[in-house]
Amino acid sequence: MKNLLRLKSLFILGIIFSIASCEPNQDHVAETEVNNLNATANISTEDLEGEWILSAMQTDTVVDLNNDGVFNSNILLETNCFQDMGVTYNADGSMTTTNSKLDFKAGVSNDDFKCLSGRTDTGSWDVENVNNDERLIITMTIDGTTRTHSRILERTANTFAFEISKFESEQYYGNPDGTDAEEVTVLSLEYTRVN
Repeated sequence: MKNLLRLKSLFILGIIFSIASCEPNQDHVAETEVNNLNATANISTEDLEGEWILSAMQTDTVVDLNNDGVFNSNILLETNCFQDMGVTYNADGSMTTTNSKLDFKAGVSNDDFKCLSGRTDTGSWDVENVNNDERLIITMTIDGTTRTHSRILERTANTFAFEISKFESEQYYGNPDGTDAEEVTVLSLEYTRVN
């Protein structure tokens, strides 16, 4: 079994990978149903080995973070904050993630948002196939606390995605209370193979 990321500071996950993060008092692990349309065979560790970059961060509410008049539910279309967020799964079971987070309490009047990026975390990973559920298992130590998380994957030939909990969403999206984005919850993350 391998590990998942817990982001407590002003940075994003994921793990994930970035995948997702968890505070010491948060033991809930979000799991989703595998998309049977995309799952044609069980995932092996070899299927995920390599470098992946975040390609979609879907929310439950459309936003216009860049003030261009166009609202999107994919946050990546609204900010370049997450453009370097990704994960590398190594054949030896180790992993490295690069994470980012939006801070909505920036600026002189605490009403601007800025990107906090560049956090790197390491851990271990594995894949389990149980009753046709393809699960990514990640174990990471963040701020001295080790957490293991399990995610049911949706996948295509060159992507994988998973849903995250509301708590984990806050690890990517900061604290937008009192802003136009306060109702936003990140629902899922999608990664695309780089190599």
